Amino acid sequence: MVEVAIGIALFGVLLLVAGLLFVVFFKRFLENSVVGLIALLVINFLGNSFGVNLPINLLSLVITALFGLAGVGLLLVLQFAGITVK
Repeated sequence: MVEVAIGIALFGVLLLVAGLLFVVFFKRFLENSVVGLIALLVINFLGNSFGVNLPINLLSLVITALFGLAGVGLLLVLQFAGITVK
């Protein structure tokens, strides 16, 4: 009976640790996505005066939401290479 109680307690601790790790990962992912989307909007808004135009469409939003600032950087590199994201 004691072994079952110890097993249940260890399982509970394992679930708690897994839940906390998920929350920390999701928080970082969400922060990175929001910062990337804000950067995409700022670059699109201010970039016209510098000749930079990143189209805001479903694909660019998905890339930016998944990869954050790195996704915006990827879109900029693709645009400067002459590859448009449609």
